[in-house]
Amino acid sequence: MSKADELAAKLKQTRHTHADEITCAELEIDCWPAQVYALYHRIEGWLQPVAEVGLKIRRNPTHVCESSPDGETHDYAIDQLVIEANQHSLTFDPIARFTEDGAGRVEIHSTGEELALLRTVDEHGITHWWLQTIEPSGPHPDAVALTESGLLAMVQTGLSI
Repeated sequence: MSKADELAAKLKQTRHTHADEITCAELEIDCWPAQVYALYHRIEGWLQPVAEVGLKIRRNPTHVCESSPDGETHDYAIDQLVIEANQHSLTFDPIARFTEDGAGRVEIHSTGEELALLRTVDEHGITHWWLQTIEPSGPHPDAVALTESGLLAMVQTGLSI
């Protein structure tokens, strides 16, 4: 094989690898809203008894523009989840699919402390959501697995119920 043939083979391999990375990132972005909406559906189910007595739950359409690790920019539509009661609200804002600490991040904005839900994927491809306090300065405390009781406690505190 000539040197030119070797270089051509390397270039071809590099181009396929880059194309595979772009395709993978696009697939991850395409799947991200469905993963967030599955989370919202679970949260809405947990809050159903409270919604029946006055808790308001709605979704707001929004747009996110972010860059994947390969440097490609992705612009997509995704909903925020808003929970309201007692003149307080919690807004679940899916800010990024590509994060350093997981496979997605949904920030939770309220008048009190700022929280985030971090998404991880285990070796079997199963999604796990973790609740973490966002500290303005310093290290982030350890995240805890999102559970129904943990979510209900956060809603109770955030909405002053």
